[in-house]
Amino acid sequence: MLRTAAICLLALLPLAVCAQEGAGQATETLTLEQAVAVAQANNRQIKIAYQSVLQSNDEILAAKSQRLPQFNFYLLGSELLTPINFEFRQGILGTVNGQPVPSQSTKITTGRTPSELVIASVEQPLSQLYRLNLNVHLQQTGKKLQEETLRQQRQQITDSVKTAYYNLLQLESGIEATEESVKSFQELDRTTVEYVSQKTALEYQSLGVKTQLAQSLLDLVTLQDNYQTQKENLNDLLGRDIRADFRVSAVPSALPEEINLAAAQDRALKNRSEIRQSQLKKEQAELAEWIQKSKYIPDVSMAFNYYSPFTSSSFVPRNIASVGFLMTWDVWDWGYKKHELDEKRRTTEQSRLNITETESQVLVDVDNHFRKLREARAKLSVAQAGKDAEKEKLRVVLAQCKQKAALLSTALQEQSNWSQAVTNYQQALAGFWTARADFEKSLGED
Repeated sequence: MLRTAAICLLALLPLAVCAQEGAGQATETLTLEQAVAVAQANNRQIKIAYQSVLQSNDEILAAKSQRLPQFNFYLLGSELLTPINFEFRQGILGTVNGQPVPSQSTKITTGRTPSELVIASVEQPLSQLYRLNLNVHLQQTGKKLQEETLRQQRQQITDSVKTAYYNLLQLESGIEATEESVKSFQELDRTTVEYVSQKTALEYQSLGVKTQLAQSLLDLVTLQDNYQTQKENLNDLLGRDIRADFRVSAVPSALPEEINLAAAQDRALKNRSEIRQSQLKKEQAELAEWIQKSKYIPDVSMAFNYYSPFTSSSFVPRNIASVGFLMTWDVWDWGYKKHELDEKRRTTEQSRLNITETESQVLVDVDNHFRKLREARAKLSVAQAGKDAEKEKLRVVLAQCKQKAALLSTALQEQSNWSQAVTNYQQALAGFWTARADFEKSLGED
């Protein structure tokens, strides 16, 4: 008895191990919402686009720093290549107590010794603060534009994820339909082989059925390979190992916006990144125009300057310091600022027109995909009904053929009709999911 129990235990051990491995390798069910969330968190293209937003932050901080006092330090060290000669003629500086100064003509020659000059200055912009603040606002608008570009990149990734996900759903349906086609061909092949053995069918008819069966098997393998390829593409979009196994789940077949074009248009006008970007570009153009206008204002700064020359001459002052106001004003520029301002104004007008044009193009895009989705859904309904009808007819004909109540040629013809119905259904299904993804993209979904 112990020997028998040990043998039974050894026999059941591999089954237990296999059961544990199967439980540990349960296939993940990945919903569409989960796929989009993982892609938004891990996709490498989104992370690259996010770096542009961080760069915009640095540009804003750099622009703000220009409003603070500016410190400058200048150091010059040099040596004369040739001596400098100064000649003071007698009495050139006037007279003192009737005596000429200098009392006689004098020549002074500088030596070729090294000399240094140190200049330090601190300038606090005053009138320029208006233009500098406008420039800060311009950089902040640029950051918003980069954030909108990042949002557009997120939308593109979301659309790519949905397209890949819908392709998997379409391939699953195609695989299911092709498997049904393979089963019907296998059933017809068995019937044909039986007819050939009974001398009621010819050999070429059996070979024709086998050829169609082999073609269906090839179609099934092709669909299965495409399915695995699409899974790898989706894993890549999600930023994870392309070998990660998962299965997809069904999604609602209809969208609320499908039945209300006005609601779809309003949602697209609110969410489409192109419209937001065009609005931000208009704001940028207006700020650039105001910055250009501010250049007509003189630049006034409060300045502190310090000079310290180091030479061999003892009479030159060692420390010179001053504080006051510094004004620079380009009074006459031959119309340069005016032409620059005109160019900025035209850019602003272009940006205003671009908003209207972008909104119009968005509405055209939404309307077009709304109608295409409606047509694709109708085609899918027709193809589904045709497939179901041909499936039922084929089932009846095969049953009659087994009972020799129908001719083999009728069964072959019906099998051909079923194959064509499956092909039409797969094409309609692919068109529907493509139209669905395009319509969701036109809505500007995040």
